[in-house]
Amino acid sequence: MGYFGALDFLPAFWSLFDPGWWDRMRDSTTSGHVSPEALILTAGIFGLAFLAIAAGFLIKIRFGRDDAPPSTWIVRPGEIRAILDTAMSQRSKVRVSFVRDDAGARSTDATILCLDPARGIEMEMTALVRATPGWAGKLVACDFRLRLDPRKDYHSFYNFVSAIVAVRLAGDDFVHMTVAWPKHLELEQKRGFLRIEPPRNFVLELEVWHENTVKAARGRFGNPATWGEPVLRLDPRLEPPLVEVRNLSGGGVRLEVLYDTLQGHKALFEAGSRFLMRLVLAEPEADQPMTFHLALRLQNIYGDPGAVGKKGYGFRIVSFGVPTDTPGDVLSWKTAASGAPDLDDWAFRRHLALYRSRGE
Repeated sequence: MGYFGALDFLPAFWSLFDPGWWDRMRDSTTSGHVSPEALILTAGIFGLAFLAIAAGFLIKIRFGRDDAPPSTWIVRPGEIRAILDTAMSQRSKVRVSFVRDDAGARSTDATILCLDPARGIEMEMTALVRATPGWAGKLVACDFRLRLDPRKDYHSFYNFVSAIVAVRLAGDDFVHMTVAWPKHLELEQKRGFLRIEPPRNFVLELEVWHENTVKAARGRFGNPATWGEPVLRLDPRLEPPLVEVRNLSGGGVRLEVLYDTLQGHKALFEAGSRFLMRLVLAEPEADQPMTFHLALRLQNIYGDPGAVGKKGYGFRIVSFGVPTDTPGDVLSWKTAASGAPDLDDWAFRRHLALYRSRGE
């Protein structure tokens, strides 16, 4: 069929607008005879159905994906460059964490020597760090802080994860390491811990006790079985849940609570109050989940429950429980001067998993 032959269907198409066409179509259908009009109608119906399904599928792909970056991410190339330039000009110390999911991992400090979006970020650190060219391709986490306003004693904290491009010795005293240019920076709060927003299905169990209610129940802090009834408990079967973990790190936890569910416990949630928490998190890399026992101080309170019905509570971890052989107790408490290390490592592993899943 030639070019002009391809237009042979047009007379039949325009006949659709003939007022008598539908009468002829009905007569043809009831008589059992196949007509060109019937074929056109059938093809048109199936064609329109296909186009509707395809359009719905494309709309779902375009608008249904959760491609929007988290609010704490900085993704504009110009802004990333400006922040890194400031870090270099201020000689800001960069905390470099090597393979944090390795139990023997260590962190060290570095300074930025030069920046090039095409070649990466070259940093200098002491030769005491036994980095070798074989580290190329490994991921490192880099944390640094900036004093953006010289008139204020306030620092902004940033983090990014990147791959090592090259490592070389610079004389006897220093190591120069180049990492790939980051696709985004994460703006953190005033703390030195990597914070993540855990997926809801990773938070398996959550219970919170106020310190005073534990004392009133004559509970022993070393034995969670004696703490009595918690003032908050996560029930994953409820939708929406009464309490959610909005973000966490080795240094703190932020919860969002349906305010009316606190009932008679609302007065307990005041800034400065102390709490105990039992938190169970999924650990895909292990055969069983991880359980954390944390002692917390309520630092910040967010939100207007009258407007949205919810309230946010930011807790700082002051100590964490570890197993003990003391008779009558199952936990021994350690001061969290540098955070809860196991929780910090869990958050870092989840951060790396997110980083890899996005193909960055």
